[in-house]
Amino acid sequence: MNRFIVKCAFVGLLFISFGAQAQMAPQPSAMAVQFAQLVSKACLNKQWETPACLSAVSNSNLALAATYGSDLQNKGFAAAAEQIKQHCAASTAAREQAYPAYAMKSAFTECANMIYDVSEQTKVTPDQAHYQLLVAPILCMSNDQRCLGVEQGLAPYAR
Repeated sequence: MNRFIVKCAFVGLLFISFGAQAQMAPQPSAMAVQFAQLVSKACLNKQWETPACLSAVSNSNLALAATYGSDLQNKGFAAAAEQIKQHCAASTAAREQAYPAYAMKSAFTECANMIYDVSEQTKVTPDQAHYQLLVAPILCMSNDQRCLGVEQGLAPYAR
């Protein structure tokens, strides 16, 4: 668990500005905004472990992993793209059927850690706002104090 906290600590702080559109923070991509709307509608108000939320996050992760994997492929990192595919597959499973929240949290953590590791190794980064939609449920399912900031950052997208 410490491995994940160390790797995503910077993300929790960035996510707070996701909804506020702070001038210093980069604008979220259209895809990140689309999934922020889906995730916020399903997950806010401490609904992070519900089947609807887990399904929304799984759908988001499928798009994130596919987009990031394609970017890695296009930049000559086929092996890294395959690692993303293998280590993020389980994080997309709740799209098709319900799984226990603890299992999905584990899958989300594995995917987030692999994305972090690959980005550190290749210097090819994923869409940061979209990546935060993977980190958010991990923080909130872990009762991390940063969840409040995550929920505040996502709140504008729930409308």
